[in-house]
Amino acid sequence: MRLPAIWSDHAVIQRNKPIVVWGWCDTPRAMVHATLGSLSAYAPSSWDGRFELRFPSLAEGGPLELRVTCKNEECVCRDLLVGETWLVSGQSNAEFPLMTFSPGDPLEQTGQYLQEGGNDPLIRCFTTPNDTLATRPETLPPGGEWQLSSPDTAAGFTAIGAWFALFHRQKFPQIPVGLIHSSWGGTFVHAWTSRETLSRRPENYKLLEKDDACVYRPESWDCLETHASFPDCINEDNQCFDHITQMDPGNRGFALGYANPDYDDSSWKTMEVPGSWIIQKISSHGSLWVRREVTLPPSWEGQPLMLHLGGVDKHDVTYFNGVQVGATGTGFDTQYWCTPRNYPVPPQAVKAGRNVVAIRAYCFFFDAGFTGSKRAYFLENLTTGETLPLADTLWKAWPEYAFQPLGGPEQAANPICCRNSPHRLFDNKIRPLIPFPIRGVLWYQGENDADTDETTALYAMRFRDLIEDWRHAWGQREDFPFYFVQLANYRDLHPENWLKIQDAQRRVFLETPETGVITATDLALFEPTDIHPHDKRSFGYRLFLLALANLYGEEGVLPQGPTLDRVTREGASLRLHFLYGKGLHAKDGQPLAGFEMAGKDGILRPAQATLQGEELLLSHPEVPHPVLCQYNGKVDLPEGNLVNQAGLPALSFRQEVQDAL
Repeated sequence: MRLPAIWSDHAVIQRNKPIVVWGWCDTPRAMVHATLGSLSAYAPSSWDGRFELRFPSLAEGGPLELRVTCKNEECVCRDLLVGETWLVSGQSNAEFPLMTFSPGDPLEQTGQYLQEGGNDPLIRCFTTPNDTLATRPETLPPGGEWQLSSPDTAAGFTAIGAWFALFHRQKFPQIPVGLIHSSWGGTFVHAWTSRETLSRRPENYKLLEKDDACVYRPESWDCLETHASFPDCINEDNQCFDHITQMDPGNRGFALGYANPDYDDSSWKTMEVPGSWIIQKISSHGSLWVRREVTLPPSWEGQPLMLHLGGVDKHDVTYFNGVQVGATGTGFDTQYWCTPRNYPVPPQAVKAGRNVVAIRAYCFFFDAGFTGSKRAYFLENLTTGETLPLADTLWKAWPEYAFQPLGGPEQAANPICCRNSPHRLFDNKIRPLIPFPIRGVLWYQGENDADTDETTALYAMRFRDLIEDWRHAWGQREDFPFYFVQLANYRDLHPENWLKIQDAQRRVFLETPETGVITATDLALFEPTDIHPHDKRSFGYRLFLLALANLYGEEGVLPQGPTLDRVTREGASLRLHFLYGKGLHAKDGQPLAGFEMAGKDGILRPAQATLQGEELLLSHPEVPHPVLCQYNGKVDLPEGNLVNQAGLPALSFRQEVQDAL
């Protein structure tokens, strides 16, 4: 007999909802008996041995023991709690654990979380393992287990989920909180949606047909035998790294003296670090060297140092005055792209005056660059605790090797199943969780869908479909809150698409009941080159405000920032009507900023915004017949300063005026 991994020791069962326990026994058509605390349930197994047992709902409490028996078989789950269980899902911003955020110590946010109360056995997290099988597995792959929040485990918890749970526990200390974390970085919304729902829309037919046309081919699954890291050897375009890139050709730059402090790099290009070398048009995927001079005071000579780097996408070898001090990643490793590097520098390599930090970075897909915030790049004197910044000026950069596409039809990329195949993540990371009862969903996703005009245009439809899809799958079309994050600002290659995704998220909120959306335009102002804002504490708090006001009915709580509801025309002006606009004002006391409007010529001009209670009036003397208005259109460094009484920032938007003249 076996139970799914989600039913295991330390699980948190959703309170006040019917409870379903399922599993498989060796005997078909046999009676299965289960007890959960003082409750008892019976049901026969089916012809394939599967069984489902249903218990009535329970109030918060525990611990309980679940015991399931069938003839001579038995499964026991101990230390079960009844509380609030939330599913955390999406792409990398949902996936990011507490331990990745650091201006120094990689466990700094973990330490803050634990200090504020996160060392709490009533906060528990279950993380689903990754897989991309083309079947519809009934269970998750091995490796998932419920973990109690503690100094030994919390660093690996989803950061937005962990902070949400902590604020929940502080407000309702009698209620345990469970997190089911099922996310994967670099993923599209269609990968998280069931095939049944995708197939309802003609707009998705080509997407499904493309996957169906390749999934049956044996060469599509060569990676299963040739890569131990499958499916991490698969890229976002359904391709194996073998077919789209060459292996790292080796460290040629070291032999050429690139790490030597006396090497003449005056002809090299300049680069912002952190940042993407592709976006800065320095090179393509491949290997890139960057160098930076650091002037150290005499008191630092011969001192042990720690070199802190925010992260390298994907691998690095790092030198200090020509001495290798650290290296991370090999082959097709993808897990270290956002991992902070903390490399000890031996005292004998440290000199007063001029010193040189040199890094050989290697990337075979995605962004290709240096991740994290500028604050995460610095030198630390381990004796005195003094620090020197490393991102306060431009670095020198030179491509050692730039990958070119492999030639010849025999080497063409073979599309294969990967995490971005349609419905693949729903099948592998969501379906096996159903029907474990949950309260609702915390969602952070959409960055990938801004990559192309097509996925951007379809995002609102696909996101609405996903929400309804999950509600239907859980059988909870009512009482299934779905709270999500409007994309934070980012220095993106497609700023108009980025704003369109943000606005699509706003519209999905307006059109879909029992949803809520937070924005983060004020949480990433100093990190425009980092797609992962570091202040996940504030994300968790704002998501909890949604639950506190909308789900738990706390009076006097504004659940989210001012949200544009509709626009009406008043002559040459536009009147903006907001939800959650109580106490509208400019955050810094300055004139309202960030609003633009355009006429039929399509030229966006800064608009004058006048507050009128919970509404705004927009105008511009050169736009007599406005047909479009937007807010925070500069997605890398948004200028908007509109907030409500709670100080929550307004959501970005891009709104056409339907009754335009």
